[in-house]
Amino acid sequence: GDSDVWVEDCSIAAIVMQLAGCRLGLGSCWIQIRNRSHSSSMSAEDYVKQELDLPEDLLVECIISFGYPDEAKRPLAAADLEWNKILTADRH
Repeated sequence: GDSDVWVEDCSIAAIVMQLAGCRLGLGSCWIQIRNRSHSSSMSAEDYVKQELDLPEDLLVECIISFGYPDEAKRPLAAADLEWNKILTADRH
C-alpha cells in the first residue's frame, strides 16, 4: 500500500547511500526533485519521469549523484556557522 512516510523513508535511504559512498571515497550531491520546478510548465518530478521513462505512479524525492571529488573541503568551524539561520526548540 501507499506509505504516509515515503518522504522520510526516501530521505533515510538517500543519506545512507551518501554515507556509504563517502566510506568508498566518493563524493555525492543531493539534488532535490520533489516540490521543485523544471520550467514554468513542468515540475522537476515530471521531467525526471519523462527523461528516465519512469511509470507515472512512482514518486521522485531526489537524485543522488556520485563521483570522485577533485578536492577535499574542510568543514566549517563552529565560529563560522550562521547560527541565526538555525531554528531550535527554544528559539522559533
